[in-house]
Amino acid sequence: MLHRQKALLSILQQVGGQASTLQMMKWAFLLGQETPSHGGKTFYHFIPYRYGPYSFTLNRETDTLIRNGFVEKADKKTWELTDCGREQSVELPKQIAQDITALTNQYGQLSGSELIDKVYAKYPWFTVNSDWAEKRREQRPIADKAIYTAGYEGKTVDEFLNLLMRSGIRRLIDVRFNPISRRYGFHKSTLKRLCNALDIDYQHLPGLGIPGSARADLDSTDSYLTLFKEYRCGLIDRSNDMQTVISLLKAEPSVLVCMEANPDFCHRNVLAQHLAGMIDLPILHLGYEHERSVR
Repeated sequence: MLHRQKALLSILQQVGGQASTLQMMKWAFLLGQETPSHGGKTFYHFIPYRYGPYSFTLNRETDTLIRNGFVEKADKKTWELTDCGREQSVELPKQIAQDITALTNQYGQLSGSELIDKVYAKYPWFTVNSDWAEKRREQRPIADKAIYTAGYEGKTVDEFLNLLMRSGIRRLIDVRFNPISRRYGFHKSTLKRLCNALDIDYQHLPGLGIPGSARADLDSTDSYLTLFKEYRCGLIDRSNDMQTVISLLKAEPSVLVCMEANPDFCHRNVLAQHLAGMIDLPILHLGYEHERSVR
């Protein structure tokens, strides 16, 4: 069991063994935001959702606690420790354990609605998608039109989608040839579902990707340069896909998405440069070197 999953179990033990999903989300969020340990190096990230900060990853990993027999859910809204969960000794790094105790002492007696009010008042960004329009303290930004690109390597899906939302992106254009991933949230069907939940349009253009077989032996700068030269030349024969992506970029603030964090080692950068020669838009790489832009 991961430290972040143990942290959830420890929180639940310290608040009496029962809590709503909403309470668990808010306590986890506050642990990550307001404590010295931030819950640990691999703790959950959060996105603005219907009732404030929410983690798709945390929600999914609830199944691990259930599968291990520590937690049961009588319904979708209530977590309850099993006898095994109550008796389980949770070993965490000292700072995280201390932070959980401090967190539950400060916030553990608050109801879900009280936690929402506390979080909304202090973290206005997480109100932008609230079901209660009157409680929204910030407006969701809309980016200027540009050729945005982003890679999800090293990020959780919550961290990645939060980056896109903060950047004002309204459409994700997946330019992977084969959009599968062992990392939760980045398989095509899951990513499309999560994007739709956040009012981000998802489009997949496999014709603008590079097959995995072509990337099998990339072991030097020269091999990348050769691959990208061949890819750029091949774009001439992909006129339908190019017209489609141009239309999408012009219609909504959109981002070209692939896996690699560094755009210099990803075909999306070659694609972006080719597009910049066809349409009058700048290139902006999100989430890499604090948004490195080029023209």
